Amino acid sequence: MSSTYANTVSTHKVIATGNIVGAFTDPEGNRYKTVKLGKLEWFAENLRATQFQDGSPVGSGFIPKDDEENLLKYGRLYHWQDVNDKRKLCPAGWRIATDEDWQDMERAIGIAESELSKEGWRGENDIAITLKAEQPDTLFKKFDQTRVNQNHFGATAAGVKIGNWYIMQGMYTEFWTGTNATDKEAYARTLAYSWWNYHKGEIRRAKLNKDYMFSVRCVRDIKK
Repeated sequence: MSSTYANTVSTHKVIATGNIVGAFTDPEGNRYKTVKLGKLEWFAENLRATQFQDGSPVGSGFIPKDDEENLLKYGRLYHWQDVNDKRKLCPAGWRIATDEDWQDMERAIGIAESELSKEGWRGENDIAITLKAEQPDTLFKKFDQTRVNQNHFGATAAGVKIGNWYIMQGMYTEFWTGTNATDKEAYARTLAYSWWNYHKGEIRRAKLNKDYMFSVRCVRDIKK
C-alpha cells in the first residue's frame, strides 16, 4: 500500500519477522527505510535533511568527517537547537523522536518497564544489538548474529561532532531526542560498538550538552 503526504511518498510491507517495514521519500528527495515499532513508525536510517519544513537551511547537519561517502550510511549530525527549532527538522507529518517515543520503542523491544525512565545503561540479553545494523564479535564476547538488526532499526556508529571535531565514528552513536532536560542539556540515547566497551548490548538514556551534534530519527504515529 502507499500514501502521499505533501510531495512525499511512503510504502509498507510485512516481512518474515513480523515487522512492518517501508520506505519514505522526503521533499529533498532523500529516501529512507522505515519500520513500525510499538505505537510508532520510525525512520530506519539517520536523518539527512538540509532544510526545515519551510525550505530554510538547517544550521548544522554535518556529514561525519565531511565525507560525502558517509552520508547514506551515517546521515547527518545536528545541534539540538536545530532539533528543537519551530520550523521543524523532520518532514511534514513526522517529528523528532521524543524521550517518550524512545521509551515506547524500548518497551516494545523488551526493556523492562522499571528501567525505561532510568538514566544510564539499560536493557538485558544484548537487547541493543536488535537495533544495530551490525555488531561484530570481539575477542571478549560473541554475539548471536541472527539477532543483529532483528528490529530493522539500522543504527550505525556515526560518532558525534563537538565543535570542529568529529569523534567516536565506529565506536558510538548518539541520538538526540526532542525532549528538553535543562537549559544546557537535552535527553539523548547512546549505543556502543567498540570491542572494549562492556555496554554494547545496552541502550543508554542520558542528558547531554546541547552544543554537541548527534544523529536524529524521525517518527510518526501509526494510522489506525
